[in-house]
Amino acid sequence: MTALAPLTALIAAVAASVPTVAASPAAVPLSAEYTLPFVGPGTYLIFGIVLAPVYAMVAAWFLGDPSDRFAGLLGVGYLAGLTTVLWGSLFVATLIIGAVFF
Repeated sequence: MTALAPLTALIAAVAASVPTVAASPAAVPLSAEYTLPFVGPGTYLIFGIVLAPVYAMVAAWFLGDPSDRFAGLLGVGYLAGLTTVLWGSLFVATLIIGAVFF
């Protein structure tokens, strides 16, 4: 008998007593937890916390001193344009991937 035999027996006993998640029928829910599409914890994280500096920047364009309405609207236009181009190109890429591979 080796010195590691008690430790091996303890590890085997603990492993046997831990239920496996994959065998549990509750591991795969039958219905989605979120009813709205694209709304989950990541959506609130991105739009609430990650984009907070962008919200502060846009607010500072209009509320800060000195404020220039034309420059602020130009900046908002640039942000909206870049966002539209990024989301639009990702949408087109998704359609192409779906048509080619699925």
